[in-house]
Amino acid sequence: MWQFLKGYAIIRAEGLCTARFLRRITNAGIPVLNVRKCDDASILFTVPAKRFFELRKLRKGLPLRIRIVGRGGLPFLFGKLKRRPVLWIGSVLLFVAIAILSTRIWIIRIDDTDRIDPDEIIELLAERGIRPGARLMGPILITAANDLSVQIHDAAWVGLDREGILLKVNVVEAQPGSIKRTDRVPSDITAERDGVITSIRVMRGQARVKVGDRVNAGDVLISGDVLYKDQSVSMAADGIVYAAVQYRAETDLLDRITESYETDATETVRILRVWDFAILGTKSSFDHYRLVDTGKIIGNDLLPISIKTDEAREIAFRERTLSAEEAEEYALIDAREKAFALVPKGASIINTYGTIRTAKGKRTAVVIVTAEEIIGKTEEVPHDG
Repeated sequence: MWQFLKGYAIIRAEGLCTARFLRRITNAGIPVLNVRKCDDASILFTVPAKRFFELRKLRKGLPLRIRIVGRGGLPFLFGKLKRRPVLWIGSVLLFVAIAILSTRIWIIRIDDTDRIDPDEIIELLAERGIRPGARLMGPILITAANDLSVQIHDAAWVGLDREGILLKVNVVEAQPGSIKRTDRVPSDITAERDGVITSIRVMRGQARVKVGDRVNAGDVLISGDVLYKDQSVSMAADGIVYAAVQYRAETDLLDRITESYETDATETVRILRVWDFAILGTKSSFDHYRLVDTGKIIGNDLLPISIKTDEAREIAFRERTLSAEEAEEYALIDAREKAFALVPKGASIINTYGTIRTAKGKRTAVVIVTAEEIIGKTEEVPHDG
């Protein structure tokens, strides 16, 4: 939002050392967002429009070129609108009207139900002030959904989801003869780990947190204790809670690294095959090597036996002193891989942040990966009786 208000430029960088160029930009304190790779030699990213000219100095000495491929934000929008006053005034009035109308619901849509009358749901919602044109807040919908789940006999659960001016009423009907959830073992939905709530959907129970709240592992997210008509009803809480969770990894910067390289030494390796199965073969005398397929095969198409000849190229290792920029880049890559390894499968990556920190003369690469994931787990609540 802040970038939109200040105005931004979409930059395309083409050439080598794009990663090093980005590192120089972030070290200079220029915000970089929406970095994406176009191909092997070019990337796109956005920076504040007023700081574009600083990029030319930071590009000095690097084999790449940069250019603006797009602009956006409020300053550029105002620049277009001020030349057309009628359009500007009309846009403002339309925006104000949409802003006012969007704070209220105008359409109530109920999923198809077999045994529950939709008119009954409409009446129950109206009793709680939920009708077309009403201005609703999140807690009102959560409380109403809990009340309807208890009050409607044939409903296993009722969910109220607002999408702009539309209120969606999701009803799951209880199977004939099934036990209502209020008869099940009372339970809460608690947090498995620390995080910041990004989304919460209550299917049964009472929400104890809202979007934007910071929670710790063990905190109650959805409680199974619901107040209905001045009485406390205990039930099995149900719902889905997403949160932004941070995973952190560190790697110390190294002055030297050990890297592999191919020597000029080669050897021939032969493999006896029956059809496509290797039966016998000679081994290379090199401790480390890479096999290269030469495509040489001795054999007859009528027989299943053949001899395949490959070339073994020796691989040796040597130490190399790293430059300051290389040391930072290697450490950040390693820390990033460690941080991503901590993220559970199924989580969505929201943001990745990396920096170099110095403490007590020791330089360390720190990478923090923020992922959105489900953190709620069911935990039974002991009740007397």
